[in-house]
Formats: sequence, structure tokens, C-alpha cells
Amino acid sequence: MSRRSASNNNKEKILIKYFTVKNFRSIKNENILEFDAHLENATYLAHPIIGFAGANASGKTTVLQSLTFVLWFMQHSFLRLDKNDEIPCEPFYTLSQSPTEFHLIFAKKAEEKIFDYEYKLNLTKEKVLREELNYSFDGEDKLVYLREGDQVQFGENINSIDTKDLRRNSSIISLASQFASQEVANACKDYAVQTNLTYLTLDEDILPLRQKMSFLTHWLEKKTLSVQTFLKIADVGIEEIHLQKEMMSSEKIAIFKHKIDNILADFGYHSESSGTLQFLLVLSFALQALENGAVLIFDEIELKLHQNLVAYLLELFENPAENKKGAQLICSFHNTYFMEFLKPEQLWFAEKNDQGQTELFPAAAFTDIKDLYQKDLEMLYRVGKFGAKPRDI
Repeated sequence: MSRRSASNNNKEKILIKYFTVKNFRSIKNENILEFDAHLENATYLAHPIIGFAGANASGKTTVLQSLTFVLWFMQHSFLRLDKNDEIPCEPFYTLSQSPTEFHLIFAKKAEEKIFDYEYKLNLTKEKVLREELNYSFDGEDKLVYLREGDQVQFGENINSIDTKDLRRNSSIISLASQFASQEVANACKDYAVQTNLTYLTLDEDILPLRQKMSFLTHWLEKKTLSVQTFLKIADVGIEEIHLQKEMMSSEKIAIFKHKIDNILADFGYHSESSGTLQFLLVLSFALQALENGAVLIFDEIELKLHQNLVAYLLELFENPAENKKGAQLICSFHNTYFMEFLKPEQLWFAEKNDQGQTELFPAAAFTDIKDLYQKDLEMLYRVGKFGAKPRDI
């Protein structure tokens, strides 16, 4: 079997429909998340926005990390982990000897056909115990891979490959995607997923400002005009952006033009507010996701931003005219104002019980609230109808 050549730039578009996680950090018991309930827009396979709210340290970040981890592990673990590395997956404190379990269902639309993929993964920090990938089309389920320990079974129409290189700490999909014959695995490898998280920490904690701006500058090189349009709409005071080479370096830096007394003055990124820079970074993530039809997982989306700017970004994902390629935003937030933009199925809460266990539930679960779909979700949350608030406040 031939090895796959360098990966292409044509990212596959998916939407996450269903996710369960068990024994991951503060999540002890299985939590089930459905992202395709009560869809009103037939053009979407799942809701374009899912938002998580709740008190500090309730587990909002944890659920996003769990989703980030399982996608990362499925796509990249074979190339990113050395053979002796631990799997970077933290179990619940009292269940360190028990496996962590994930169950993911995502949809892909190809040539007007809709395929559902189901991925199941059980593992410890030391090894994968069980892994399974199936897909369904027209109601018929088909096996792609079934792995139990070191043994791998291939589906009926899947070419077999030599699995002697399969390691205990990597997914069969990430190995199989190295072979050109493994079309399904290669599609999984190329799913467009963007996030400001790693499986362990928030991007803000691991990337210095200069490195973030280098990423932003590289992206602006292609998108300057469209970004300037959005900046004027957002009214952050920037009239133009242009790129120039640094002295004694081949690197380019972004220069921001502000109008001061009818004169356009140049400022470097160190002169911009942290809020403006954060908006540019969030905007770059959002516009790339919209352009590629990507899943965007973003923790604390309103960090350092005015609520109207975040509301504007949310509307981009919710509006089919702007979200033409079916991008999906899965995010957390603290500002209750954003509940106004979500339906009960799109608004999820994280809450820790007295045993330190995170529990996840949607606003739609509160069926005892009369006329829930006509009610102000923010007001219901403020008066305590959903729980998931700081205690004794």
C-alpha cells in the first residue's frame, strides 16, 4: 500500500450532531449532548451555534476540551505522539484506573448526499482499549474500522492495511490516513476543525502575543480587504490595515491606520487595545471557519470584547446568507446577554454538584416551564430557573 502524499488544502466540512463523554477531568458520569434537536432550518444538519454557560469552574471549558481532544486524537495522534508518550487525557480524580469514553456522531454532505459518521473511543492514559468508526447512508450502517487492543477489523468495502505500526497511544484513523487507499480515514484527517484550546489549556496561556500576531499577520495577508470591511462595521476605530516588512527581518507586521484630526496615523499592534487585538483574533478564527465550513470550538468567546462585537460574530454563523458553507460554532461564555441569540436546544449549561462532578444539560430540558420557546432565556437564567449559577449569590 502506498503512503499518502502531502495533505491537500481542501478541508472536509462536517457538523457535529451528537457527543457523549465519560470520565474526563471534572466529568465523571456519562453526559449526552445532542446538537441536532428540533432543527427549524432544513439547510442545516445540526445547529450552527451551541453555547455553554454556567458559573466559573463549572466545567464549560472541560466539555470543550473533551471535544477538542477526541477530534485531535482521531486526526493527529499517530503523528503527534511518540511511541512512549502518555495519552494526554485526564480522567476524573477518583477514577484514574478507569477508561475514558467518547461517542461522537458527525454529519458530512457530499454531492447532495448526507453521510453520518459514528466514532467511539475508549482509552486510558496508557493505551487505546477500543475504537470504532462506522458510517451510514440511506439508513444503512457500515463498519469502517473496529479495533480492540491490538486487533483491527476492517469493514467489508475497506481495503486492509498493515497495522504493525499501530501504537497503543494513537488512533487507527490517524495511522490509516497515512495510506492513500484509506479514503474514509483521509476524509476524517482532513475535517476542518479550528479551536483556541488544546486538550489541556487555553490558547491564551500558551501563545505569547507576538506569536499570535504572527499568525494573524499571515492570515491578514490574504484577507485584508474583507477584514477591513468587518472592522468598519464593528467600529473599533481602525480605518485600514496594511502589512510591512520589519527592518533586519523578512517577517511582516500589521500596521493599523487610525483617523486622528482627519489624518491617517500608523500604529503597531503594541499600540492597540487588548480588546481590539482579541477581536481581530476571534474574527480571524470566525472568518476562516465560515470560509472553510469548519467546526470552530472557542472557549470564552467574549473575553475582552464588547458584547455587541460578539453578538455580531454570532449572527454571522446563524445567518445562512453569511454561513453558506455550514460552519458550526461551539463556544462558552459568561455574559448572559448572548442567551438572547440562542434557542433552548442551542443553550447548554454546565454545573458542578456537591461531589465536584460536572453535569451538562440544555435549556430545552426544562419542559415544566410553560411556553419556554416564547420566554426570555436570559431572564429565566437570572431568576434561577435553570440553575448553573454561582452559589450564594
